[in-house]
This record gives sequence, structure tokens and C-alpha cells, in this order.
Amino acid sequence: MILSVDAKNAALQGIANKLNEGTNSVLSLFVGETLAAEFALTNPVEASISGALLTFNIPPKALAIASGVPTAAKILDASGTLIATLDVATELTLDKAQIYQGGYVTLTALTMGV
Repeated sequence: MILSVDAKNAALQGIANKLNEGTNSVLSLFVGETLAAEFALTNPVEASISGALLTFNIPPKALAIASGVPTAAKILDASGTLIATLDVATELTLDKAQIYQGGYVTLTALTMGV
């Protein structure tokens, strides 16, 4: 199946709508299998949806609970249901390459493409 850009944008809007239901959709950042930080996503989550790319509003910084180089990120809705697993290398940008337990982690960019 090949989707048009409009159809991809509609699919991304559906994901954004799901994340905007309730409160406290979460981005969980992992180092290996260890949860390293959790970001509370803002509502609305989307800054824009264009060209088959959802650009998120940047959430507030989070306190790291583990140290290391992030390897995976997951977005969960307010009920805790997994919505997406993100590629740390291409879909999010942090202010530092490595995070340190007890320090703050800041996202500088967060996107999701279809």
C-alpha cells in the first residue's frame, strides 16, 4: 500500500488525537532495557503535521533516573498503552549525547514520520 501525503497526515493527526486524550501522555527514554527518563508530553502534543511528519511540542525537561547513551524511546498514551517506538537516532534530539542519573534531560526536537 502506498499512501498519499494527505492520508499520512491524517494518520498522524489520529495519533496526535489519541495522545491528546486525557492527560499525561509520556515519552519514555531507555538505555538498553533500563528506563532512564520520562517526559510528560504537552497537550496538544503536536506543533505541526505537514509532509507526513508530526512535529511535537517540546515537553519540559525531565530528571534522569539512569545514566548512559539512550538507545530507545517509547510514546505511551494517558492510559499507558504503547503508541509508538521511536528511533532515537533520527526522531528525537537531546541536548547531550549521554544522560546522567540525577541530571536533567532536555529534548530539543521530537518528530514522528509515516
